[in-house]
Amino acid sequence: MDKVAIVHYTAPKDVVGGVEVVIDRHAMFLSKHGYAVHLIFGNGGGLHYNNVVDHEIELLSPNVPDVQKLQREILEKGEATPTFERIKQRIKEELILSLSDVRTCIVHNIPSMPFNFAATAAINEIADETNLKMIFWLHDSALFREEFRQQYGKFPLTLLHHLNPRIIYVTPTSFRAREFAHLSEPYKIAKMTVVPNGVSVEEYIKIDEITKLLMKRLGLSFDSYIIVTPVRVTPRKNIELALFVLDELKHLMPLDRPVKLLVTGPPDHQAVKMGMYYSEYLQELIDRRGLHDSVIFCHEHIAQRREYQNGEIRKWSVADVYNIANLVFIPSKEEGFGLPVIEAGASRRLVFCSRIPPFQELIRDDLEGCMFDLSESPKSIAFRIYRQFLEDRVDNNFANVIKRFDWESIIRNRLLPLL
Repeated sequence: MDKVAIVHYTAPKDVVGGVEVVIDRHAMFLSKHGYAVHLIFGNGGGLHYNNVVDHEIELLSPNVPDVQKLQREILEKGEATPTFERIKQRIKEELILSLSDVRTCIVHNIPSMPFNFAATAAINEIADETNLKMIFWLHDSALFREEFRQQYGKFPLTLLHHLNPRIIYVTPTSFRAREFAHLSEPYKIAKMTVVPNGVSVEEYIKIDEITKLLMKRLGLSFDSYIIVTPVRVTPRKNIELALFVLDELKHLMPLDRPVKLLVTGPPDHQAVKMGMYYSEYLQELIDRRGLHDSVIFCHEHIAQRREYQNGEIRKWSVADVYNIANLVFIPSKEEGFGLPVIEAGASRRLVFCSRIPPFQELIRDDLEGCMFDLSESPKSIAFRIYRQFLEDRVDNNFANVIKRFDWESIIRNRLLPLL
């Protein structure tokens, strides 16, 4: 049985984020296709698929105090310190042990993100010094961020986008591939394989008693017009625009159709806007506009898949939330891929999203969707939603999602050939 390693700072199912969802699907489908999958991570884990084995390397996690201290040290000094060399070597040795007998190693984001430079250096050295087939799966990059522009060409950013002709570079959209290709040397990655994220379509075509229980838990009824914003609570997701549009839409909708906004993702507890934590900033907007009865932050009730305890439902799935939605609203200022767009299509739900490149790429790929410019007024966006409410046409999304974005198809046709 061929062994494949998947490496990331964190791993499902105990940690849930966009990258972790992709890792979960890769692990599940690769194991179904006869691979032994070794998940290597700093914290998380707990998948129980056949032939999936966890390897916890604590120092891969950006949340370990020693790693956080080291990050501050090397960013301040701009050079490799003895502590950096020591921690890098420890990570490298533990990785090599976990990678014994592995033929292919897929590394998510560590080669391109700024959260643990010692881990990045260790992986770069393993790529250069071993015969492993290395796949750098880059969903995003620190080098796209304005905040790092002044550090171009300086350590530790010189560790990012390590180039080796034997490494296969993968990214989820053509837009991202162009971004990598347009970077200046030595960070430019000219050739990347595009492998999109996907959905397991069967998870998105059900509504049952468990889903109805979710509506009851959230105080929703079928009379409500339910808007789902399936994002983390962090500034680049632009949730304030959803609040402004909600406020305008309430004045347009019939009195017998109360409008509810569900935000599914957890808060980023470090995110700050206008001098206050982002979640507090949003709460102030809700208070000011009197939206208490219309906005529901439901992340505590939601996991990637349903979770049970003693036979009782403990958490509902993301798919359950889509199934009760009338519309999916995604006002992000920035995204790496835009998975909610295809999740909405799989759920046969209309999507309204901001006109940013990843969404434009998906909508152009035969998915039905309505886009708005981030400069467009909330009143105008609300009126467009109201018009769509009167028309309601989204069924052809479902067929296109099955054709282009079903995980089984992506794994079989895009991932397996790379291995």
